[in-house]
Amino acid sequence: MKKWKRTTSVMAAAILAASALLSGCSGGSDTAGGESSQTQTVESQAGESQASAETAEEAAGVDPAVHDESRKIADGDVTLTIFCDFQNGARAYYTDLGENPVVQWIEEDTGLNLEFIHAPAGDDGSYFQQLLASGDLPDLMFTNLFQSNYPGGVEGAIADGLLYNVTELVETEAVNFNALCEESGDPDVDKKIRGDEGNIIKFGTIWLPPTDNNKIFNGLVVRQDWLDKYGLEAPVTLDEYTEVLRTFKENGVQVPLALCEFGQSQFYANNPIASAFDVSIMDFDLDDEGNVHYSRTQDGYKEFLQVLRDWAAEGLIDTDFVSRTIDDSLKLFQNGTAGMCFAHTYNVKQSLAAGPAVDPEFKLTALEMPKVNADDWTHMSGITSSINSQSWQVSADTKYPEEAVKFIDYLMDPDIMLVTAWGTNIGVETYTEDENGTRSFSDFVTNNPDGLDYDTVRDLYMCEPLQIMYDETMEASQYSEEECHQSWDAWGKQNDNAHKLPSYLTLTTEESQELTDIKTKLSNYSDEMVYRFIFGEEDLESGWDGFVAQLKDLGSERAEEIYKAAYDRYMARDDAE
Repeated sequence: MKKWKRTTSVMAAAILAASALLSGCSGGSDTAGGESSQTQTVESQAGESQASAETAEEAAGVDPAVHDESRKIADGDVTLTIFCDFQNGARAYYTDLGENPVVQWIEEDTGLNLEFIHAPAGDDGSYFQQLLASGDLPDLMFTNLFQSNYPGGVEGAIADGLLYNVTELVETEAVNFNALCEESGDPDVDKKIRGDEGNIIKFGTIWLPPTDNNKIFNGLVVRQDWLDKYGLEAPVTLDEYTEVLRTFKENGVQVPLALCEFGQSQFYANNPIASAFDVSIMDFDLDDEGNVHYSRTQDGYKEFLQVLRDWAAEGLIDTDFVSRTIDDSLKLFQNGTAGMCFAHTYNVKQSLAAGPAVDPEFKLTALEMPKVNADDWTHMSGITSSINSQSWQVSADTKYPEEAVKFIDYLMDPDIMLVTAWGTNIGVETYTEDENGTRSFSDFVTNNPDGLDYDTVRDLYMCEPLQIMYDETMEASQYSEEECHQSWDAWGKQNDNAHKLPSYLTLTTEESQELTDIKTKLSNYSDEMVYRFIFGEEDLESGWDGFVAQLKDLGSERAEEIYKAAYDRYMARDDAE
């Protein structure tokens, strides 16, 4: 594994370089090229900026993060290779995550040498598959691809000799991890971190504080200034949504509702519109008795398609949405082409800057999830779990399993989680503390003097790829806008996850292979048919029964059986303990 040369000049140059907006959510871009006179000038200026920053630090009396000998894991004689995310904002300035100042501080604190391997920007998972095929896995990997794509999941990879079984080490050595499990407030935490065989398969995943476990970060937003202009209230029921969209259309709005392709992760997560009928857009659901159903064979799915068919016939959604990404639909909303679209909390913040640049009257409001009746409760929303789908995995070939486990547990030390979330405050002031010890991001972060946007500064001076706990105070500082907080209130109203199939199921190798084959057949047939129904190319009323029959012929009922067996094993994990 190649150890990339680290340079402080690139880091310092980031302080000075004026940057175009580089959004982690919108997929930013890489920068490359040889040494130029302009680069040399920037790097020369950077040295002066760094010196002045250090002087400012001393004047302000900023206390740099303090190293603690008790946290030492090695004495510079252990090197861990690591596969993890690398943010787009950082890619423009760093060769790899090893150039991040938080990482360098962690190396000094732990006595470990850390080498990083990253997938290229825009990777669809292919890079990791190449790593698997090579047989040369790094010591540590932060990914969900073993659980989601490997036959038999994490436990299958353990049985096949690819992953180290960390269970015993975690139970005896991972003090911080075990404390987080106890303090999570999640009664199902043990089921979520263990597989069907009782092994710990989710170690070092992203944790949310108990108070954040019920938040929803995705939903619909609308042009509030247009609602005001046309005398409309924020819609709640589907009939009210139709009224708003129709009014937008009648008043010249080109795209009343900007949607995107159903497989887009943010859109898919919360099943907007479809959740009103208690089905997902393209997946398997649960009923109250714990039975599994393929959504596209359910009567509720037909009702969902009928709504979109009616809206499409009236021109209330654009006919190109099947090829649009989330970012495409957001741009339509931000530039005044669309009156309503789907967004993440981050996109709310983003739109508050982008929208007024086009139209000074731009205002937005987050909308409740559509319902058939105003007092309905929906059971298919993407409420954030206490435990993220991604987690750290240790290679079976590592020479340092104990050090690897201790390092991940180190990242869960409360003091270290503050460092990864807020930065070191060394060199530049990234945060301040009030008399009560409450932190806020500094003006250097929120109003960077050299024009770097908020996300780029955080990519450069904090370390989200190694951040285990999602810090509530940081979140409040990150999303300080009133509209962001309003979005959580609106999207989280009258929603739960009761009918969503848990993402913590473990399939056997045989189940994985059979299910993959069935789901491929179902998708190949139904994806096209769904869009044909929406756009009237197939008659929904006369064609529905045949559509369902064909899905059953392709194996939908067998897929339900496989998921049901996995779900029953998941529910029985507590009993096995």
